Amino acid sequence: MNRYPKISIVTPNLNGAKHLEKTMLSVLGQEYPNLEYMVIDGGSADGSQEIIRRYEDQLTFWESTSDAGMYHAVQKGFARCTGDIMAWINSDDIYLPGSLFTVADIFSGVSGVHWLQGYPVVIDEEGRLVYSRPAIHSKWSFLLGDYRDGSFIQQESSFWSRELWERSGGALSEEFRL
Repeated sequence: MNRYPKISIVTPNLNGAKHLEKTMLSVLGQEYPNLEYMVIDGGSADGSQEIIRRYEDQLTFWESTSDAGMYHAVQKGFARCTGDIMAWINSDDIYLPGSLFTVADIFSGVSGVHWLQGYPVVIDEEGRLVYSRPAIHSKWSFLLGDYRDGSFIQQESSFWSRELWERSGGALSEEFRL
């Protein structure tokens, strides 16, 4: 994998204008040189489309049409992805500065990595830290569900290789509702 593998990120959105711009800027503001970024909007009527249009020249693709829910929107985005590394970030989440470079460094520098999960933090609307999950040093305790604080795997801090995506069937179940 080269130093800057292509990272494909999809943001699903439906009437999320309140936070959408912060999300988009957190992705675009990474200034990662090999980014494929798509926003799949479900036909919002709250000003989301205007926000997306402001940044459309920096997006690989965007659309605003009715869909069958968030997972359908994410799947539509993934169907267009061509990156070596894949992820999705919801329209009310953000990446911290330098996140994509860190992800690329790990995938490029550590042989055999196909899944990477960071430790998510919770911030308030002013950007102040509300919660940070303590580090878990044993992958086995994490995999067995010993999360210590009742946490779960959060998609906004998860990245995976295209190879893993394809080996697992290359599709996201659209039956989920949350």
